[in-house]
Amino acid sequence: MRDLKFNPKAQDAASAHLNYSAYVDGLRAIAVLSVLFFHADLGFGGGYVGVDVFFVISGYLITGLILKDLESGQFSIVKFWERRVRRIMPALAVVVLATLVAGWFLLLPQAFKELGESAVAQSLLVSNIYFWIKSWIGVGYFTPAAEVKPLLHTWSLAVEEQFYLFFPFLLLLLKRFDHRRLFSTLLILCGISFGLSVWCGYFHPAINFYFLPPRAWELLLGALLATLPAQAFRFSAPVREASSWGGLVGILCAIFLYTRETPFPGVSALLPCLGTALIIWANKERLTSVGELLALRPVVFIGLISYSLYLWHWPMLVFGKYWAVDPLTQGQRLLILFGSLMLAVLSWKFVEAPFRQRVILKTRPQVFTFAGATTVGLLIASFSIYLLHGVSARLPNEALNYANTETKTAWDWDLQLKEVVAGNLIQLGTADKSQQIDLLVWGDSHAMSVMPVFDLMCKEQLVGGVAATRSATPPLLSYISKQAGLKSDSIAYNRSLVNFIRSRRVRNVVLVASWGVYLADDDEAARLRRCLSETIGAIQDQGVNIWILKQVPKQKWNVPNTLAVTVWRGGDLEKLGLPLADQRTESRRQDVIFEGLGQKYTNVTILDPTVFFIGSNNLCQVVKDGQPLYFDGNHLTAAGAMLLRPLFEPIFVGIKKNGIR
Repeated sequence: MRDLKFNPKAQDAASAHLNYSAYVDGLRAIAVLSVLFFHADLGFGGGYVGVDVFFVISGYLITGLILKDLESGQFSIVKFWERRVRRIMPALAVVVLATLVAGWFLLLPQAFKELGESAVAQSLLVSNIYFWIKSWIGVGYFTPAAEVKPLLHTWSLAVEEQFYLFFPFLLLLLKRFDHRRLFSTLLILCGISFGLSVWCGYFHPAINFYFLPPRAWELLLGALLATLPAQAFRFSAPVREASSWGGLVGILCAIFLYTRETPFPGVSALLPCLGTALIIWANKERLTSVGELLALRPVVFIGLISYSLYLWHWPMLVFGKYWAVDPLTQGQRLLILFGSLMLAVLSWKFVEAPFRQRVILKTRPQVFTFAGATTVGLLIASFSIYLLHGVSARLPNEALNYANTETKTAWDWDLQLKEVVAGNLIQLGTADKSQQIDLLVWGDSHAMSVMPVFDLMCKEQLVGGVAATRSATPPLLSYISKQAGLKSDSIAYNRSLVNFIRSRRVRNVVLVASWGVYLADDDEAARLRRCLSETIGAIQDQGVNIWILKQVPKQKWNVPNTLAVTVWRGGDLEKLGLPLADQRTESRRQDVIFEGLGQKYTNVTILDPTVFFIGSNNLCQVVKDGQPLYFDGNHLTAAGAMLLRPLFEPIFVGIKKNGIR
């Protein structure tokens, strides 16, 4: 067998046609490491831009390869796709197969079913579209829900391969033109794509992130570099040095200064993409000092294994997070990345390199037979997992009972502004619209999760009650959240509820919210307090009794999943739950919002739910009598809501005592 030891120039056919440039592999190293450290939450807030760096590099290398073959008369689509199969498919197939096998042993049925779905999408080169669809239900790339999607990272591979489905045909069509017209055409297409990206960034951010048309400009930027004539790279050393360092600083600024909240891609993607282009341009003819740094042997080696490293790291992190009860420590995350590195080295040496160097599957028919058989095999396996609903027979019944806990609260009702304006609030108990309204429960999704107990108590006490619940909308006047998800009409919505309270002479109002979600910093705490005081002031002069429910203990993980996994591996459910000390720390952080309100306003009462969740070992319990108390990490199930019945009884005692019925 051919020697497969580290040899940067021992690449596939692409390197035979292109002068190998070690600094490009150095750029790949920066790209993949930034993505890895971002995914591992190790401080690279904008590390996701590494994917964009990859896109520019890919556009540059692949376009250069195609143009050289076109000029020599050696280009063919079949030959091109043979190289793509050798480059992409072997390592990807191994990782997808390994992920499915690991999922069998580690994932609960719903997660395993979704893994099967995503593997089908990946096999069909549409995983970017699949994850875009998932973003409709809150599984965006930057959301916590994405952390249990082992193949989420394949969206970028789908974008790239979709691009190369049509791009060679475009170059074939344009080959009759000279380089100037070719460059002009690609520049126009690049500009159109970038304009689309900017527009989508405002109106369709998920499409902007996942779809090819708004992303194509990044690949086309690299393609534009490949079409430049040789003289376009012949500038003085100081100019190239300045450009090279400027490009590196641009990439690093994006990596370290961008965050998950940075609108991306679009204008913000210019910094890493132009930075990459500048480095490639400045080092094309002769290495600059930046190029020499990037060409250092250890850096180049990371670049060589970057594809396998990118493939392996995300499933490893997902499975680690999924199986662990508590959030992974920094040390554990570093250990997972080290394990990914080891797997990447093995994958590069025994899978990538042999296929690319034609040690395995030497002929073209063998390559396409392998591609077809592998695709069909993975499709059958993945689709079977989906059809079998994640093969629930793998789990004991007790674990299944926890895993099958409702994924929605028992009360899922987002009230709209027009309904509030019309006075059509959600009825509680046996109340009707003509009955005196004794009680209003007003809040966000946390208010939804306590509705079962209020509904039951209204029925038992014959109390006329209504609810106004709306996700990501705290019951605060004049409040615009910095968090994503707040509706644009929330201020009008909350103002209309105050008008409802006044017009219907409601005498008891309960305010419920996930207060900690909106508490981003000290300034935000002061703003929340001002808005809460304004809300109280707007309704207290009507003689309204105001009850404010503090946030229920927020667990660090998805409760039903953790209960199921714990039972599956024979763990002790009594040892699960947020430590009481952690809950008290979080409660003190939120107290600044409520501090002094009970003294300032005689008709305001603060309700603390924590005591009702304290179980053994000073933990805030997550299960009672075999029933999960949460349907995720912070929203209560009906069983969890019923724990709070004693906390709400004084409200109903007061209603009865005052005879307001």
